[in-house]
Amino acid sequence: MENAERVRFAIRQWQEKEFPQINERFVESGLFTEIDHIVDIVGVRRAGKTFIMYLMAKKLGKEFGKDAVIYINFENKVLYPINEGLLDELINYVFEKGFQKSFLFLDEIQSVKNWERWARSTYDEHKGKIKIIVSGSSSKIIRGEIGKTLTGRHVSIKVFPLSFREFLDFKGIDFTKDEVEYSVKNQAKIKPLLEEYFSFSSFPEIILAQNPQIKSELLKEYYEDILYKDVIEKYNIKEKQVLENFVKFLYSNISGLFSYKRGKDYLASFGIRTSTRTLLRYTSILEEVFLFFFVPILSFKAKDQLKYPRKIYAIDVGLRNVADPSEDIGRKAENVVYLELRRREKNSQINYWKSEKQEEVDFAIKEGQKIKSLIQVCWDISKKETRERETKALIKASQELGCSNLLVITGNYDANEKTGGKKIIFKPLWKWLLEE
Repeated sequence: MENAERVRFAIRQWQEKEFPQINERFVESGLFTEIDHIVDIVGVRRAGKTFIMYLMAKKLGKEFGKDAVIYINFENKVLYPINEGLLDELINYVFEKGFQKSFLFLDEIQSVKNWERWARSTYDEHKGKIKIIVSGSSSKIIRGEIGKTLTGRHVSIKVFPLSFREFLDFKGIDFTKDEVEYSVKNQAKIKPLLEEYFSFSSFPEIILAQNPQIKSELLKEYYEDILYKDVIEKYNIKEKQVLENFVKFLYSNISGLFSYKRGKDYLASFGIRTSTRTLLRYTSILEEVFLFFFVPILSFKAKDQLKYPRKIYAIDVGLRNVADPSEDIGRKAENVVYLELRRREKNSQINYWKSEKQEEVDFAIKEGQKIKSLIQVCWDISKKETRERETKALIKASQELGCSNLLVITGNYDANEKTGGKKIIFKPLWKWLLEE
């Protein structure tokens, strides 16, 4: 088939398609209607990017007419072989139909070579008449040369797997803050659900599955798809064994400090030799596909951020369970807190803090030149020495950084205390996750 035929066939498929059941996600809908910028929706595979597109396409179809909203998935085999001409034929179709305003949802856009040049040209020429929304499973679509091409013309939505609030919503459970605060009965419902959130996953499809066996099988499938399709195949990884074991090393050390030497030593223990250069490349790729995040130490000197180890966090603790089934609720809790901070603190920098005496604070939230909050995550605060260690580090960081907003996120302990002349809030993880 010619490009025009393939595009029209894909559009007919979309127009004949019935919307699946779509659960609401917390999306800034104004980005789709109130500004003309290109919207890029990025995130790890299966995090819900396509369903966010469906959700917005459904809403816009009601307002502007269903035919004016077009969705194309560039992993649709009908469109193969993928080439730039497909995008030009899409524009031809839009103007042939004479829509006053149209919305183009282009899923997995990274499959089309030089798509960003087309997007820039279309935006510049047809601003206000054609709204472009793209998605992809790699941060490449918003960074590097692509980001430069679209500078000033795009806004990004980073899609994570479900937050705990969204998780409860998908389960059909709605708790207001007052209910959480004062109802022992509701708290008794929430805590087992937090355990499920830790045990399986925060990916939408897995949450909606009822059978635990199916949940486990889906999670294993996700793990393999991301590792082999999104990393090994797309980035042409030759040393598969190195990458497979390096990923297991990262998962087994979530919420811990990472160094390339430790990674190399771990691989060497299995008789696998590799170079720092190779591991540098792999960490860059794993960040690009949103599988891992590497958090630097808080320092106002760039060279310190390069000198000191970074902390590792994973996109989903369920995937960690596939690679490393060991139970470590403290590490998982800290990882969940990091992901929630990424959702909430979109305009802030997240670091960890460490003193010369090795006292450590898990999260220092920096906005501009100001430290707005310091957060420790400690699941079990009952032991005296544990409490003293966590609060001592907080107080030291507070004094050094001039920050008085101090929080310890715990398993169950809930209190406001004054220690060392500083007010420290202790809050259970489930309660903190349900805050607005």
